[in-house]
Amino acid sequence: MAKRRLTDRQKRQISAKQHQIIDTQTDTDTYQGTVVTHHGKELIVSNANQDTINCQLRQNLGTIVCGDRVAFQFIDRHSAPKTAVVVALAKRINLLQKAGFAGKAKAVAANIDRVIVVCSLVPNPSSYLIDRYLVAAENLPARPVIVINKIDLLDDENEHVVDDINSIYTSIGYRVLETSAIRITGIDELQSVLIGSTSILVGLSGVGKSSLVNDLIPDIDIRIGEISQASKEGKHTTTVSTLYSLPTGGNLIDSPGVRDFTPLNLDKQQILNGFVELKSYRGQCKFTNCSHTNEPACAIAQALENGEVAQQRVNSFRKMLADASNQQY
Repeated sequence: MAKRRLTDRQKRQISAKQHQIIDTQTDTDTYQGTVVTHHGKELIVSNANQDTINCQLRQNLGTIVCGDRVAFQFIDRHSAPKTAVVVALAKRINLLQKAGFAGKAKAVAANIDRVIVVCSLVPNPSSYLIDRYLVAAENLPARPVIVINKIDLLDDENEHVVDDINSIYTSIGYRVLETSAIRITGIDELQSVLIGSTSILVGLSGVGKSSLVNDLIPDIDIRIGEISQASKEGKHTTTVSTLYSLPTGGNLIDSPGVRDFTPLNLDKQQILNGFVELKSYRGQCKFTNCSHTNEPACAIAQALENGEVAQQRVNSFRKMLADASNQQY
């Protein structure tokens, strides 16, 4: 027998009921928690006491990701580890997504306050990748911070890389931190940024995110062991996003390293909104459909000529517009 498909109206009714469950919390057998990570069809949820609980997922809840707030009911509270089923998903503040295989949406994490964009001196930072993360963060919205890691590798040949990043991004209002997990440099400053918020570390594979997590969370091995025990997956590795509570307050999501990152389905106005120093020129071009490339009387091109904006940022903006246009076909 073919599986019955729900109508849009039925889906809305189910969603409203699920949100009502988690908002009112009238059922004494229903508990709230935050999704720590997921492995296949199973979720690991942390409750108010920071206990990790292995949860199954009820049908028709859709995709649930790290950082989601959920309601769950115990199947067997006496088992080791405890097992439960997720019955409802709270309304999200935001959802970070990227373009996955064949351009399909791939959810990364939810309910994020800060996006910590980690680059390093090795591998060499990609300004275009940094800009794409910043655009994604601005459109969540979430507050971005740029971290230049492995600063212990600084020498005469790569000093200009650090200077360029600081010069370009601090001038448009972004905070740039320099860190080293080896020398424990900049860790206190990074900790102060993370206090009281839910932050996600993002960046290329090999930039040292896991080393930073080790410095920020001294008992990380114990935490990983608890998650591994709850998930029954053995030793945990950063293959999916994982949320940790910080000893200084707040939460930190460690996301898997990537080869690339493309924000999902951003239109022209959203891309412009993501470039904080360019959006003030909105509506000042001669042509309303200006592509900001080679049209006459383009306000952004004029700002570039006047030295008001950085060439690198305008290059990234134009490339993102071109990439977004190509994704639509």
